[in-house]
Amino acid sequence: MLKNYLKIALRTLVHNKTYSVINIAGLALGMAVSVLILIFVMHELSFDEFHANHDRIFRLKAKIRIDGNDLQMTGFNQRVGPALKTSEPQVEEFVRIKESYEKVVIKSPATGQLFYEKNFLFADPSFFSVFSFRFKEGSSRTLDKPSTLVISERAAQKYFGAAYPIGKTLLYDGKHPMQITGIIENAPSNSTFDLDFITAASTFPQLSAQNKDLYGNEGVFTTYLLLDSETSAGIVEKGIGKLSSTTDFLDKDSKYVLDQFSTIHLGNNFEGVGVGRMIPIFAGIALLILFLALFNYMSLTTARSTLRAKEVGVRKVVGAGKKGLVAQFYMESILVCVVAFLLSFLLVNLLMQPFYNLLGLRIDASFLLSPQFMVFLGGLLIITALIAGSYPALVLSGFAPLQVLKGRFSAGQSGTAVRKTFMVFQFTVSIALIVCSLVVKDQLTFLQNKELGLYKDQVLAIPITQSLTNNYFPLRNEIRDRAGVTGVSATNSGLFKGYNIWFLKNFTTQKDVGLITMVADKNFVKTLGLKLKVAPQAGTYKNRNYVLLNEAAIKELGVKGNPVGQKLGDGDEIAGIVSDFHYNSPREGIRGLGLYVMSDTTNILRYGNSSGVMYARLDPKADIKANVEAIGKIFKKYELSKPFEYYFLDDAFNETFQTEVRMSKMFSLFTGVAIFIACMGLFGLVTFTAETRTREIGIRKVLGASVAGIVTLLSKDFIKLVLLSIVFSLPIAWYFMEKWLEDFSYRIQIPVWIYLTASLAAIIIALITISFQSIRAALMNPVESLKRE
Repeated sequence: MLKNYLKIALRTLVHNKTYSVINIAGLALGMAVSVLILIFVMHELSFDEFHANHDRIFRLKAKIRIDGNDLQMTGFNQRVGPALKTSEPQVEEFVRIKESYEKVVIKSPATGQLFYEKNFLFADPSFFSVFSFRFKEGSSRTLDKPSTLVISERAAQKYFGAAYPIGKTLLYDGKHPMQITGIIENAPSNSTFDLDFITAASTFPQLSAQNKDLYGNEGVFTTYLLLDSETSAGIVEKGIGKLSSTTDFLDKDSKYVLDQFSTIHLGNNFEGVGVGRMIPIFAGIALLILFLALFNYMSLTTARSTLRAKEVGVRKVVGAGKKGLVAQFYMESILVCVVAFLLSFLLVNLLMQPFYNLLGLRIDASFLLSPQFMVFLGGLLIITALIAGSYPALVLSGFAPLQVLKGRFSAGQSGTAVRKTFMVFQFTVSIALIVCSLVVKDQLTFLQNKELGLYKDQVLAIPITQSLTNNYFPLRNEIRDRAGVTGVSATNSGLFKGYNIWFLKNFTTQKDVGLITMVADKNFVKTLGLKLKVAPQAGTYKNRNYVLLNEAAIKELGVKGNPVGQKLGDGDEIAGIVSDFHYNSPREGIRGLGLYVMSDTTNILRYGNSSGVMYARLDPKADIKANVEAIGKIFKKYELSKPFEYYFLDDAFNETFQTEVRMSKMFSLFTGVAIFIACMGLFGLVTFTAETRTREIGIRKVLGASVAGIVTLLSKDFIKLVLLSIVFSLPIAWYFMEKWLEDFSYRIQIPVWIYLTASLAAIIIALITISFQSIRAALMNPVESLKRE
């Protein structure tokens, strides 16, 4: 019986080539795009689940409320972890981790090569018992001693090639020797820790006197706990505040929270937002695109049901039961789905790397070969086949044989309302996606072109560290005096790269206020083109340190009267007011900023994290490439222990809204695919309509109907459905885009032209799709039409 069903299914596919191609191609494209999107979704949802104890690993976080503002921190001193293990029986193990948020210099003694590395950790020996990173060489207890180093396979290949690295040394910061005692497999792409170098936490205080002080007293470590059970987190949280006396860090007034490690990547971070916000959006769109393809198949299959009606009638008359007919039509659907699935698999392989490149993704091949992903693909095929075959099988198997054989079954009568609903749904989704894509692009353009209050174009940013303290002024002067350089300045932290916060008292209420701070030299305002509302008096502050507040800080600190000469809570004197400018992502509002200006620039290199950024403003009329190369040679002349590294300030600015860039690219892709699938379905329905009305078209032409009249006749019903789709889609798109725009401090008001453009584009696309087949039908010789009928 199955063999017979398969023969009929193959015969039907071959006999109806046009519709078979439309059905298979539509399903294949829908499946391929859905799989690509769902690969991204599943990969993000699987983050850190490869750790054997992922459900029992928790990160300690403190929530502090200051002046009505909730602040979160994950930095604790080195005594917190041991104290929790001693006092809380639910804590099986702890691990303290210090990440190098800035790049560190690693030098190979053998080759003398210097590299900036960003994936560097200081960690307790328990790191490898809490987290499941596999060793290729060495032992999991390898971090027991200071200056021991575990490296990844990737790092081993980079520094040693085919040589055996165990026992060899690498120089941290170009001068501190660390002996390699282990090699681990490269971290998978769904790992929060992208590890290349792990050294013992006890190494940290030995690197400098400042590190020793930080290690003993400050909150430099992120503390992770391995609990005996996932449900023990609440019990441990209640006991944390009681340890204030034993740790000299925790206090009873703050709230302590344990974040499950596997949830951190999805948004359980400082801001409470993350990639997790994108997951339901992309998963929903993937399902929508798949349903668009399925609706195409079901719509075209039921539309052509009249051509199978007599077959069904005869089969029922000779004894075929409904179950047998359902099985037959399901077999046809399964065959179409299997062929489409195989074709989609080829498309996925062809499009995977371009898709990754478009969105800046890295997904290991091992993830695609994992049992979970294979089960997902098998489930997708089964569910697709069941859904695709359900409605056609029920419709076709439900024909009454007596009516069909008596000729009382009219063309297209079966499922007309359902097909119209499918088509309205398809174009509603397509038009809504057009609107969303245009809104995201418009908001992105608005952010990129927003007036920032500073000069960001052709500004070269060069990371500098303490090693340049003695040579900073010769380096600065030589770069400044070069033709093509219009200004040089330095700060302790990079613009658009994050910021520091100091807590000061409000002048009026005496409440604590978090003031964002930046330390800079006296050339900073001029070099970056900032505007001063109140300038410092040149003579008064010539050789003194002072503070410039922005306009937002004046309001937040409640400064009354003339601020010049008044002192902040830390004793620094306010010398002037700088106009508000964006120093962080433009999606955020401008908060109060204290610009601490130091007369001795080398003090900037001793401030905070012992690093800073030099800004060289380049003349846009000069050769930018030649300028950068010349500045690089000057840098290497004075800095022998660090490689020359730079970035442009406008690139740092653009990186602040990479989420929006990714979303814009995704929506453009989704929109194109949705429109293409909808047009394929529309083309198939128009083709079928033209076929079923061949006699009518021939008679109308004989009676004098024009080609334009025939085209209008065939098109008007479809255009009405497109217009109905516009009515449904615009409010839906408006609602979701307004919700999305609420996250921005600076946002567009959705312009009317976006709705008009999306509506007009949908109508034009539909007309082009319809016209191709309807004009062909209208131009057919009526004699041939009537002869065929």
